[in-house]
Amino acid sequence: MNDPTLLAEISSIVRQAGRIPNQVIITAESRMVEDLNIDSLDLVNVVLKIQDHFDVAIDDEDMPNLRRVSDLVAYVAARRGSAAA
Repeated sequence: MNDPTLLAEISSIVRQAGRIPNQVIITAESRMVEDLNIDSLDLVNVVLKIQDHFDVAIDDEDMPNLRRVSDLVAYVAARRGSAAA
């Protein structure tokens, strides 16, 4: 994961959809539930917004592996890369 633009876009979506206050710093290593206190409903909202924004599908069975912001970035980068191929 080495795309600062993608990280910034996903962090912005996580902040808005997860209703994260501006004073909370979101980093690549931020854990969505433990560090950002995103509840299950907001997590669903985050996933839906990311799917819509990047036109990627996030499989239900992959969700347990998407714990950190960096996990989302890597997942989206991989899906966008395979869609372009």
